[in-house]
Amino acid sequence: MSLPANFSVEDFRVTLVGAGALGSALATALHAKGYRFVSVINRTAADAQQLALSLGAPHYSDQLLDMPHETNLLLLAVNDGAIESVAEKISELRLGFKTLVAIHFSGALSTDALKSLGAKGAITIAMHPFQTFTRQAHARLERPDLFKCYFGLQAPEIEGIEIGKKIAHDLGSKVMVVPKDAKTLYHIAGVMTSNYLVTLTSLAAEVFAGLGLQPKEAFKVFEPIMLGTLDNMRHADDARESLSGPIERGDARTIQKHLNELSEQLPHIVPVYVALAIETVRVAIHKGSISQSEAADILDLLEDFARRETNA
Repeated sequence: MSLPANFSVEDFRVTLVGAGALGSALATALHAKGYRFVSVINRTAADAQQLALSLGAPHYSDQLLDMPHETNLLLLAVNDGAIESVAEKISELRLGFKTLVAIHFSGALSTDALKSLGAKGAITIAMHPFQTFTRQAHARLERPDLFKCYFGLQAPEIEGIEIGKKIAHDLGSKVMVVPKDAKTLYHIAGVMTSNYLVTLTSLAAEVFAGLGLQPKEAFKVFEPIMLGTLDNMRHADDARESLSGPIERGDARTIQKHLNELSEQLPHIVPVYVALAIETVRVAIHKGSISQSEAADILDLLEDFARRETNA
């Protein structure tokens, strides 16, 4: 596919496949920037119709076969496990593949998932927003700053990179070009910074349940320290410089008290605490806030508890 060097949104006729949280948010944001949607396809026709009406799209369906032939920008906002099979089904349709741009939004998968479309001549792009989208957060989806984030962008052709950059720019986003063989590492970082933050906060709320607080009440207590920590990291050259707390001070006695209390009250949290504490020692060493002997004392303590839990 060849696009003019100054191609604009008017060049595209967009079909969205997948009207879930991410697809709806992307389509709504792109529509606001002037992208012309010609169709919305979704497993549930009612959801497709509702979104199509809001986008001014003349067609909607629950069948891929109904995709308009004029489609030249295909947005696949479906589950990771469905991307390849959906792409294969689309590759069997009568479309102008040599003028088609096909994009999926998975963080874990490369454009290999779109190889059936690429084989027909389509430009393929993997373009993942480093942002969180949940079905419970529908009220957030119309926030103007939702896409003030990075997109992890991967494409086998320079045209794909340029088109991806254009779309990200139109959304108000920045771009991080991700090599195909680094997609898994990229996705690991996303899971750790978002999903596991939820897990840690949930565990902290479980600890606070011992003080009689409900999860919602606990989060009100957590929020200022979490935001303060994020702000400290934002202003540091290296996130590790923002470390505080007992390990940063080399306070093995406090760590001992934590482990004793967890062993009695919440033993299932001990392995998580130990694993995180071991990594935190490494951070403190890098920061230069503890000596090698202080680090060794804490690591010995942690390893002792880890052995104890294994043998329990």
